[in-house]
Amino acid sequence: MNRKTVGILGFSKKMQRLKHVRREGWVRAGVKNPESVADHTYACAMLSMIVGDVYRLDTERLIRMALLHDLPESITGDLTPRKKEKLGCQARILEKGAASAILETLPTKMRRKYLALMSEYWNQESNESKILRDIDKIEMALQAVRYMREGYSQRNLAEFLNSAGKDLKTSMGRAFFETVKSTKRV
Repeated sequence: MNRKTVGILGFSKKMQRLKHVRREGWVRAGVKNPESVADHTYACAMLSMIVGDVYRLDTERLIRMALLHDLPESITGDLTPRKKEKLGCQARILEKGAASAILETLPTKMRRKYLALMSEYWNQESNESKILRDIDKIEMALQAVRYMREGYSQRNLAEFLNSAGKDLKTSMGRAFFETVKSTKRV
């Protein structure tokens, strides 16, 4: 067997677990059959592609970062802000360990590149990482609005809109959020 192929398939097996990891916040809010982390990651990657192209950012970097940003959750499960707060600095240690375990079957150079992108995102070291963090929050707000439109409790889902609005770091993110909040468009 080809070593590269085996490595890619090993990564794929671990990565595909994201399809089965439900977003815990939506479960807690009473959403039946909520989106998976993979669903959320896909939406973030699509928004990253569009935002990157429209605002002339490093789109490829932004998309790669979006695809990787929640990858550790295929091992850790969905780490909600509440869980991360409870875990404190242990949360980052868990994420880094999970990321390394998921990427371990890939070639060293590739593994280092992906871990560097994840670290860049976690540490908010670049414009793209800050914008992706805002995209992550905006996508959550969009999903909350979608669930509200489907008839789920606005009271239960309002916390997600409020949380997203408080955490935005860029003027672009705040502008998108205000539009989402004021028009409740999905």
